[in-house]
Amino acid sequence: MALKPCKVCGTLNAEGVDTCLSCGHDPERSKRPVIFRYIAITVVVCLAIPLISGLWNWILWHIQPKTPKPKPSQVSLVLNPQTYPYHSSDRLLVSLDYSN
Repeated sequence: MALKPCKVCGTLNAEGVDTCLSCGHDPERSKRPVIFRYIAITVVVCLAIPLISGLWNWILWHIQPKTPKPKPSQVSLVLNPQTYPYHSSDRLLVSLDYSN
C-alpha cells in the first residue's frame, strides 16, 4: 500500500482511506464542486459588463467633437409706450429681437 500526502495538510495517508487522519479532509475529492466555478464566472461577468460598457461610453463621449450650441433668441419685456405703435401705457409689451 502506497502513502499519498494529503492535499490540504500534507500528512501521509494510506492510498485507500476515506478521510485524512490529521485534518479529516477527503483525499479523493480535493476540488470544489464545479458549480462554484460557474457561479464565480457568472459574478465576474455580471460585474465586468457594466464596467466595460461604462468605460466605452465615457471614451466615446470624450472623443466626439464639440458641436456649437445655438444662441437663444433675445426676449425683452418693455414697458415703454414709444416703441409700441399704440398709445396705451398700462400694457405689458414684448419685444422679440431675432437679429443674430
